[in-house]
Amino acid sequence: MATRLAKIICTLGPASDSPEALVELIEAGMNVARLNFSHGSHEEHAERIRRVRAAAERCGREVAILQDLCGPKIRTGRFDGGTLEIALDAEVWLAETDSANTLAPEGTVLIHYRGLAEDLRVGDVLLLDDGRVNVEVIEVGGGKVRARCTQAGTLRDKVGVHIPADRVRIESLTEKDKQDLSFGLSQGVDYVALSFVRTAAEVRLVRDICEAWGRPTPVVAKLETPQAIEHLEAIVLASDAVMVARGDLGVEFSPEHVPVIQRKILGLARQHQRPAIVATEMMQSMVTSQRPTRAEASDVATAVFDGADAVMLSGETAMGKHPALVVRMMHRIVLEAEQSAFYRPAAVVRPLSDRTRIAESVARGACDITNSVGAKVLVAFTESGLTARFASGARPSAPIIGLSPNSKTLRQLCLLWGVVPIYIEHLRDSDEMIKRAHALLLANGMVTPGDSFVAVFGAPVGVSGTTNAIQVKVVE
Repeated sequence: MATRLAKIICTLGPASDSPEALVELIEAGMNVARLNFSHGSHEEHAERIRRVRAAAERCGREVAILQDLCGPKIRTGRFDGGTLEIALDAEVWLAETDSANTLAPEGTVLIHYRGLAEDLRVGDVLLLDDGRVNVEVIEVGGGKVRARCTQAGTLRDKVGVHIPADRVRIESLTEKDKQDLSFGLSQGVDYVALSFVRTAAEVRLVRDICEAWGRPTPVVAKLETPQAIEHLEAIVLASDAVMVARGDLGVEFSPEHVPVIQRKILGLARQHQRPAIVATEMMQSMVTSQRPTRAEASDVATAVFDGADAVMLSGETAMGKHPALVVRMMHRIVLEAEQSAFYRPAAVVRPLSDRTRIAESVARGACDITNSVGAKVLVAFTESGLTARFASGARPSAPIIGLSPNSKTLRQLCLLWGVVPIYIEHLRDSDEMIKRAHALLLANGMVTPGDSFVAVFGAPVGVSGTTNAIQVKVVE
């Protein structure tokens, strides 16, 4: 059976919370479970984490957990009757409120953002509810803002508000995010995604907090603001992975710019060998439908052709009618793209730092040998995951089997392109390691007698960061 190389991330929610639903998602192809901390209590997320771990164990698979921090969400207040209909060219007042639970006076939209009148200018356009309703500022004064509707619609209570990002004064890591991060680290999440990233320093702050907790955790930068695109390379370098967050990108930028930005992000991530996730509305029609649109299928395949390490499902699995069916369909689309003649996953050769020069060079060499001898798989013995990450970045022609005795490492490998994580006990002898790998590959049906595999590992065995050896083995 062919191995899918790009990974699938599924957002969990009411449609996928049950133990049975989680097992179905894993068996359908979910590699990473995303917990959206914009919704739900700590108690609810703790139970989700417990159920994911139990379902993964039941399926005999590794599944990573990605904690997606909420970020500085600006929201409207409440409306009398729960909605407010705004007609084209109608004028409304915008006023700040201390709580999104506050009921707005008639003809007013309350916005939970301190300093609203100070930060807005005449001519600014505010996008309400992801751009379903737009208003343009026509007057500012006396602590209030008067605006005219340029795109009509009906507002619901507490919908999101997009203010011009260059003037938003809220920190990317809010107090709520700090509390959620502490909770996530205590639960042993495998990745942390930071929303509304604007600078590399914000990514480093999250990493510092994780390290201060004694739980270093890879940080995923969600790229969704104009400032992030301006500082793109610095943010990519500061991050362990990046996400093309097309929902907010599509609000901050005109739709025609988003595909170009996506390709720019994926190219830079490949250049610096950072896993890249493409997210938002990839299979949106399947929230209700049993088939994707042709455009959605093409969108998923295009992300694969452009070198994405992972593709992500949001509402499709969180609240859709048939989550497992969506994952199976995405799996089929990705696999078909990868098996086509148009799929050429190019490795990027980049300058090596002194710290990684030997390990990365050896991993690249192992990939070159894998390609030249036509090996069935490349086996990467890894304590920290670094060897497998280097191999993944080099894009070998065969799947990478990441063997590790470290359960945290195995789960983190779930996000890496082409890597199949498998547990192996601690071994202290390289010959014994190769023999054990040989047996595991045969037992899992990954090789047959006469096939060859390439192994890359470090000597002395069991010491992290010592990747320095390659061996080619013919299966007997």
